[in-house]
Amino acid sequence: MRQIGLAGIIILIISVIVSGATYLGESSFIWNPGDPGFIYSLILTLGFLVAVGAGIYGAIKEMNEFLIAAGTACIALALVNKLFSNVLYSWSYLDIFFLVAGFMMILDSFHVKRIKEAKKLEETKPEEPQTDKLLEKLDKLESETEPTETETTEEGEIFHVKRQLWSEARKKPELLKGLRDRLYGSAIVQDIVRRFINSNLESIEPIMVRSETPSYPVLSDLKGYSQRKIQYTLDELVESGILNEDLYEKLVACPQCHQSAKVFTRSKCPECESHKVKINRLMQHLDCGAIYKQSEYQTVTGIICPKCRKRIEEDLELKSVGISFECQSCNSIFSEPLRSYYCRGCSDEFQLKNCDLVDIHSFTLNQDVKYEAKEKLTVLTIADSLRKIQYSVDIPGYLKGKTGVNHGFTLTANKKDKLVALDLVASSETVDTKTVLSSYAKFTDSISATSLLIAMPMLHQEARDFLKENNIQFIEGENMYEITDKVIKLLEETN
Repeated sequence: MRQIGLAGIIILIISVIVSGATYLGESSFIWNPGDPGFIYSLILTLGFLVAVGAGIYGAIKEMNEFLIAAGTACIALALVNKLFSNVLYSWSYLDIFFLVAGFMMILDSFHVKRIKEAKKLEETKPEEPQTDKLLEKLDKLESETEPTETETTEEGEIFHVKRQLWSEARKKPELLKGLRDRLYGSAIVQDIVRRFINSNLESIEPIMVRSETPSYPVLSDLKGYSQRKIQYTLDELVESGILNEDLYEKLVACPQCHQSAKVFTRSKCPECESHKVKINRLMQHLDCGAIYKQSEYQTVTGIICPKCRKRIEEDLELKSVGISFECQSCNSIFSEPLRSYYCRGCSDEFQLKNCDLVDIHSFTLNQDVKYEAKEKLTVLTIADSLRKIQYSVDIPGYLKGKTGVNHGFTLTANKKDKLVALDLVASSETVDTKTVLSSYAKFTDSISATSLLIAMPMLHQEARDFLKENNIQFIEGENMYEITDKVIKLLEETN
């Protein structure tokens, strides 16, 4: 509620109360609907009360229309009272207060209107600055943080910033694509995704071990990364759409400490609730029909029936007929034990209905981004190899052509006086002529650079002939390492 409007409403309420009290003090209240003065006073009083209600509603709901209506009504009623003065109201200091209250509500309506416009502007203004700040913060944190096997405070902050960015990316396709491109630059991401593409890995499945996070055998050779880091990277790959996750298992976690690592199943005696319970397998000797525990057939001289004392030579002479449970504390025999869970981390014992359930996932490559991933990793692999032979590399790279147009290439590399412009084009089957025309136009305009087109997996014959006729160097292939070797070999031959 606005302070100015509230003050006007309070003044109006006090003025009405004082005026009514003054009237009642001078003469007793008489219900006389036939008296024109009584009717006039009643209507005037109700009008002020309605003005009070409208003013309160407008101030609470921040609706300037109600404040204007209340203030205008208050002023109008005060003026009418002046023109047609009666016994209840008179033109005195109270009428001045009525006018002041009305003006204050009208004044507050303009303030409310400005507040509403400011809120509307705040709601409609773009959110990009917040995203830009998060990206800047992420750049700064990643540039200052050295990779370690254990999580540092800075890495924890990086995870927090990334979670905010992934949350925003759900509503912004461009941000999602940018974050995914950024993700491909991570060494651990490249290593994981390459396994799907180059090693025909079908899925990453966890194994259940007594640790806080699951481990993944196919990623066990990733050195220098904690299980927590690997798990977080897999989660990021799912957020980005590069990997799909499938529910692999649900682990029972303690409702107190929320950990699953030290939760054990307990079978307890229904009599004394001891967890010192053992299981007995009941076996029937088919020859004599005797039923004993499996352990009771065992003797130092071999397997012998306790009833008929016959030596049992073959397992087929014994038939499993069920199980029983035995308490080692009170020696009770029972068919079903009590079930519970016990956490050795915090010593809490609980039932299944009270537990936390932790989802554990397996991961597969999203086939919708398979070609994108292959392209990105191929470019990054080429860039790494070029840097090893002293090239400086830009991804993407830009060169100004002889026409003055600034062309964008998949990659540009520079080494002393040698400049390379590389474009990568890909298709699910063959790359046609139409696809390579854009690269051809850029290559012919950027005459100062060594031009190289990479086609994945291969060129259509017509496109191949077109590039040969126009002296455009090209490399075909599907395996990123083979393509990289061909690029390095070609550049070394042109030196």
